Amino acid sequence: MKQERHFVVDILFVLALFGVFAISALAVVTIGADVYQHTVQDMSRNYDSRTAIAYISEKIRQTDCLLEDGSPSISLSSLSGQPALALTTDRDGEHLCTWLYYHDGYLKELYMREGADLGGDMLAAGEDILKLSSLEYEKLSDNLLSVSMTLPNGESRRLLLSVRCK
Repeated sequence: MKQERHFVVDILFVLALFGVFAISALAVVTIGADVYQHTVQDMSRNYDSRTAIAYISEKIRQTDCLLEDGSPSISLSSLSGQPALALTTDRDGEHLCTWLYYHDGYLKELYMREGADLGGDMLAAGEDILKLSSLEYEKLSDNLLSVSMTLPNGESRRLLLSVRCK
């Protein structure tokens, strides 16, 4: 009888130990999932912010030169009434223009021959690059360009670029 009672206590001790282990494991998994979720959210926010800034700055740096006729390759202009950044390049004696602008909640890019008429809504013809809430360009001086944007989560970013072509 005494041995049977001792056996029951051993089983209860093992079951209690297993229960503590199971609860601890569940707590660690729950905490890990929460940390992972916050990490993914932070990475997504950083991706949106850094990608938009890096994309625009790299496009400007790629075309920052004088054209064959001596005119600057970067200019603030408008595309179908929408403020846009015009990045012009020379290829085979022809001017090709990359337009970066904001339309329907996206940073858009449209690449076409300068002066070409696509017919219809030219703003919708551009390729969606990244979701934004707003995008504004401002020329601060002859060689200083400001790009301000608001991300979908409400964060604002501002990029100042020194343009070498004047």
